[in-house]
Amino acid sequence: MKPAGRHFIKQIVSLFALVRVQNVLLLSIAFVLTAKYIFAPQRSLADLLTDFYFIALLSASVVSIASGYIINAFYDYKKDLVNRPQKTLLEQQLDLNKRLYLYFLLNFIAVLLAAFISWRAALFFSLYIFFIWLYSHKIQHYATVGNLMATVLSIFPFFAIFLFFKKFDRFIFAHAVFLFLLLFLKHSIKSFVNIKGDLVQGNESLPIKYGEKKAKYFVVCISLLLFIPVSYLNKFEILGNMRYYFYLFIPAYLTGLFFFLKTNDTKSYRRFYNLIKLLLGLGVFSIMLVRGG
Repeated sequence: MKPAGRHFIKQIVSLFALVRVQNVLLLSIAFVLTAKYIFAPQRSLADLLTDFYFIALLSASVVSIASGYIINAFYDYKKDLVNRPQKTLLEQQLDLNKRLYLYFLLNFIAVLLAAFISWRAALFFSLYIFFIWLYSHKIQHYATVGNLMATVLSIFPFFAIFLFFKKFDRFIFAHAVFLFLLLFLKHSIKSFVNIKGDLVQGNESLPIKYGEKKAKYFVVCISLLLFIPVSYLNKFEILGNMRYYFYLFIPAYLTGLFFFLKTNDTKSYRRFYNLIKLLLGLGVFSIMLVRGG
């Protein structure tokens, strides 16, 4: 292969790594399945995927999240170089000017797509983009507030679905609380994984500010809260066979939490973090088991 061809491939691989293609793909699937099986079970999948306004909403969400990964990587360079050096160096194959140009281009596309829906949607995504930048630039450096804002930003696109379909009930609320708490725990555990990088960058993360022991007590308290929406959701007949996901979730999560509390090394923290990511991924596909669909 010619040098120019190899360079082009490196640029593409770097781009895919930078915008976290796997995360964006999973979010797209979650977005569609949530719309189909929870918010609009009366509509067929083909009907949703041929709805121009729904596709515009989906695309605006995906594009704005991809741009968010770019700006977050820009501000997290020093930290990421310590925590995940190989991936960070891979992302740097795409030079800084191209990354920033892509960031602004994606933001423009996101707002433009949202504008096809309504001016309110355009304002919604403009604010979303601004808050992602604010989090990346400032808020993430603070312990609990940073984790809370990261969690809110993670579920922001699903709030857009709620506004689009104008549907909200106790079942949806319980799902939202469960997702919020699990994502908050994911970001909290990530702060244990990233201790070294946070120290280098001067971030005031949960274990750095309060110490690992107290931070673990905090994780236990939030974990106990997590089982409230799980118990409540199992009371709904509409949950259908998705209840088997929760039957798997409970022992898997508790096992991971047990080993998290018993160990004090980064590898063990990462295993628990990866377990939560796996449970989130399984949760996305288990949405298809909801009886309403």
